[in-house]
Amino acid sequence: MKKLASRRFFWTFLFFLCVFGFGAWLFAVQSGPEIATILSLVVSIIALIASPSESRNSVWIALASAFLVVVAGALGYVLYDNLRGVDVTAKARFEGTSEGTTELVNDQTATFTITADESRDNLTIGFEVTDAPTSSGIQDCRTDPDTRVSLKLDGQPAAISLPPSESATVPVHDAREIHGAVTMHARQGCVMQVHVASAELHN
Repeated sequence: MKKLASRRFFWTFLFFLCVFGFGAWLFAVQSGPEIATILSLVVSIIALIASPSESRNSVWIALASAFLVVVAGALGYVLYDNLRGVDVTAKARFEGTSEGTTELVNDQTATFTITADESRDNLTIGFEVTDAPTSSGIQDCRTDPDTRVSLKLDGQPAAISLPPSESATVPVHDAREIHGAVTMHARQGCVMQVHVASAELHN
């Protein structure tokens, strides 16, 4: 217990944590744990050679403690990173536009692409459907019970019918570029603005 409470142990423990952290940062995290482990072992050998024999146990205890803390932190981060969702709403783009918004009339289809920096198993996506400001007549098609969109992603066997403001979850199988299409269903004469209201990747 005296070794664990000693100033030598405290500073050695912090030193090894810094070595792990620096190694992970220097090698862009992906290979950080392996490189940091090698660095810490090299440093520990140097520390053992330079330390008096009576202090070597303290060095080894500090190294083991730092390693356990790093492993626990790495496992916690991996778990968090796999469970958290990735918001890709701003990444949605309709063909022919630079935004996640397009205007459609009944039975008209528009294709869209979502490009993500991270991949997940599933995509939960929802569309907001409103009366288009470019509509020539006064209309209230948004509240019509027949107003909806059909969503179909590449590789999806069948389209999913979605009322305005509702979302659906579809598998995307870790794809980082997702291609899909929406088909508008509304009364004749209705000009609708379709907007990607939400899009989130998750496992």
